[in-house]
This record gives sequence, C-alpha cells and structure tokens, in this order.
Amino acid sequence: MKPLWWTLLTLLSFAAAAKPIRIGMPLGQTAQKVAIQQKVSAAYQQLGYETQFIELPSQRRLMLLQDGIIDADLFRICQLDDEHNDVIVVPVELDSLHLHAYSLNADKLTNWQQRPELLISHIRGFKMADQQPFVGKRVKVSNAEQAFGLMLQGRVDIVLEDSYTAAQFLVNPPGDAQIAEQDVASFGVCHILSQQRLDLLPALTEVLQQAK
Repeated sequence: MKPLWWTLLTLLSFAAAAKPIRIGMPLGQTAQKVAIQQKVSAAYQQLGYETQFIELPSQRRLMLLQDGIIDADLFRICQLDDEHNDVIVVPVELDSLHLHAYSLNADKLTNWQQRPELLISHIRGFKMADQQPFVGKRVKVSNAEQAFGLMLQGRVDIVLEDSYTAAQFLVNPPGDAQIAEQDVASFGVCHILSQQRLDLLPALTEVLQQAK
C-alpha cells in the first residue's frame, strides 16, 4: 500500500496536468441537464481534462462554438442540419428530448401547424423547434421563461419547448391557468465539439460509448 504522501502527490500532479475544456450548457436546471453534465464531466476527467461549464443562451452557445471560443456544447440534438456542418457531433446518444406544443387553449393545438393566424413562440436557436414547419408566425425569444410569459399574458398562442424544460412552468401556473400540451416530436441528444477540438472525437466517442 502506497503512503498517503504518494497518493496526495499523485492527485496534485494530475490536477496540475489537467487541461481545461470550456463547455457551454443550457440555462436553467433540469434533472436531464444534471445527469448529462455528470456523464460528460466524467468522460473528460477520464481523458485528463478539467471541465469548465458556462451557462449560455442556445444561439449564443452555438455562435461561440462555431468561433472556437468555447470548446464544446453540453448537448444538442444529434440531427443537426447542414447549416451547422462547422461543428462536430460526438456520435453517442446521451439521452432524448421530447418537443411539446403548449397552449392556454386546447382548441388552438388542433391542426396548429396549418393555422396561419397563430403566434408560435420558441427559444432562438432551439433547433428542435426551428425544424418544425408551420404556417403561423414564429416568435423567437431568448429563454423559456420569456416564451411562457408571453403565452400567459395572451401575447402568443403556442409555445414549443422540450418537456424537461417546460416542466417547471407547468407546476402551479399563475392564477387559474390551465396549460394544455401536445407531443410533437422526439430527438436524440449528443455532445458537440468545435472544429478546433476534432482531436478529441475518437477518445470521447469511445469513453461515452463505454459509459452507456
């Protein structure tokens, strides 16, 4: 058995050698976000990297990732479109997101994609919602709180959001508000790297795959 000083020296040497990785992640706290953060952090630690997580709006994270200012994004849908071929999807599905449509009026959820009179809000840069075709007016906001706030004020008809994020707004809504919902689509989510960190792709893919 090695003496205590040897163990401490080893830990200090590892800490000194650990290389920082800057990872953007969504605003707010959900059980899914915490679980993925722990999984990704453990993978980087196994590879000798120290993770630095930064909460940022969705569109801002993507811009910083494309510019190489942050090294990675905690998770986005695995099916990123061709518009974002300048970032790298680590091909291991970490979890899934379920896109729902929410409204104060259940009738507005009937054939909502074909109704041009509807105002439909979602977070700017939220690809799950961006990829949904509809003929109503798209109202983009910075965060889910703004989207649900507009709906509760009667300023938009429908909010598109993932069920994990939306859950916090469905508990004890103000007044006598009754929020109806409809399942729209499901997407796998993956960890995302900047082009500048392509070197990490093989090792991260292997470690995350083993952790499944």
